[in-house]
Amino acid sequence: MSKIEVDQVDPQSGTNLTLGTSGDSILIPSGVTLANSGTVTGIPTSALTGTIALNQMATGTDGNIISYDASGNPVAVATGSAGQILTSAGAGAPPTFATPAAAGKILQVKNQYNNSLVADTTTTTSHFDICAGSMTFTPASSSSNILCMLSAGMDIVSNGVNCGWSLSLSLAQSGGLAVSNDVKTAFGYYSANTAFGGQTYGQNLSFIESYANSSTNAITITGQGLNYSEGNSQTIKFQRSSLIVMEWVV
Repeated sequence: MSKIEVDQVDPQSGTNLTLGTSGDSILIPSGVTLANSGTVTGIPTSALTGTIALNQMATGTDGNIISYDASGNPVAVATGSAGQILTSAGAGAPPTFATPAAAGKILQVKNQYNNSLVADTTTTTSHFDICAGSMTFTPASSSSNILCMLSAGMDIVSNGVNCGWSLSLSLAQSGGLAVSNDVKTAFGYYSANTAFGGQTYGQNLSFIESYANSSTNAITITGQGLNYSEGNSQTIKFQRSSLIVMEWVV
């Protein structure tokens, strides 16, 4: 390879100077600085102003995203999988595609309603169906939660001393849930004859509870009224009872 050392190259005639012929490459080694004090033509304006148009960028991989590493150098963020989202890795690292954290989701909802009046008389304690039969609820997942919402209106109540009422739930599932007469308080409106003069009606009661489920076997769910007594006869009446069951996952 020949080497020419000169301080300046001028055209022999005219004002145009040609370097190489078509197909040649002009190689500029590392450490060389090109200082331009004149006008450059034939080079995209975007390259001279620090901006690159889309059609002037190098080809890449479909789905990749350009970012910068901790040193400020451009890097390509690898394409993620379907359903993944771009997630920040914090300062000093490019983002990555990652599977999003699980969010709460409702899988199914079922409702059972009974408009009819249901009465119960006892001198002890009884749990009795107020929703015109049990609901059969089949979970879609073996790792979910079963949210039960039971509500009912009260009709006339007649009772003696040391009596009360409330709502309760029972759930039965082969190889899974086994809940019998779940109740938040066994007393409800305790000693109602004193509080209401022995007669009361028009009240609404609600019971809400979520149960962890680990099976797809059908669950028998019974919405119940609780008639509580410590020996005196009491008659309670529920009407317009509603049982809403919702399966949800975290």
